[in-house]
Amino acid sequence: MQRRRFIRNISIAMASMGGLEACENVSSCNNISWAMGWILWRGYDQRDIHVKEALKDLSELGAEGIELSLREKELKKFNLTLEKAREMVDQNGLQVSGHYFSDPFYDHSKKAEIRAAFQEKIDSLGIFNAKHIIIGPPKNKGTGERMTLIRQMAPVLDELGKIALDQGVEIGIHPHLKTLIEAPEDIHAIMELTDPRYVLFSPDTGHIHLGGGDVVEILTTYRERLNYFHFKDAVRPFERPDFSPNLRELGKGEIDFKAIMQLLRGINYQGWINIEQDKTTLTPRKSAETSMQYIDQTLKKIYC
Repeated sequence: MQRRRFIRNISIAMASMGGLEACENVSSCNNISWAMGWILWRGYDQRDIHVKEALKDLSELGAEGIELSLREKELKKFNLTLEKAREMVDQNGLQVSGHYFSDPFYDHSKKAEIRAAFQEKIDSLGIFNAKHIIIGPPKNKGTGERMTLIRQMAPVLDELGKIALDQGVEIGIHPHLKTLIEAPEDIHAIMELTDPRYVLFSPDTGHIHLGGGDVVEILTTYRERLNYFHFKDAVRPFERPDFSPNLRELGKGEIDFKAIMQLLRGINYQGWINIEQDKTTLTPRKSAETSMQYIDQTLKKIYC
């Protein structure tokens, strides 16, 4: 993990001196692993879908992994343990890319509970031999002024990031609509307030776009801290509270993924890109197939 960060930082320095082409010879298709989120199948409202169907779909469509954070009720529903779920992932030739974790990080009275829940997430990652925790910001429930709460979050995230790093795990901030980290000013604040040694950046392209941000600009600003992605396509304007109508499969919305891939090639990004399709008007398999076709036919060609 440290070696990967070192290589990425060297590549960034090369790109800044000689342009994006400076990394041409070190870029490789194998640098990026493509996953999709279980949320696509979990959130399908036409019928219940077993996680084994999602794994089968992803394996057949050529994905390499799945972002999988199974809830306790799902484990009971599917009659699974985490160990059994790991076996199913392995049997389909996939890997778990990461787990999602959110808590009221600004509430210091709950630090012990947050640390305990966070350690459970790290332990679960260990079962799946995975290394990434995607930090979902908490909702602002009217308990305080936005920037005050963001400032209160920062030291807790630093602490969690150090706990994770000591166990071979990385955490990354994940901007998300309807949370404390949504608009560009929120992103800039939390990135400035947290220690880059412990807190990295795991952006969601769709949420940044719908939150009013310039996706390529924000990724460029924090390119040295990029460690994981949610690729999500979307169209503006976002009308609260539901962003589901704004979501699109990759290549069907407004986000400039070609420019993003050029940026990632320039900095020699190495790691996971997870396609996070919260909702679809298609079936989950057709949605996944549509996005994978765009990846295979367009995005991979840019990076490779």
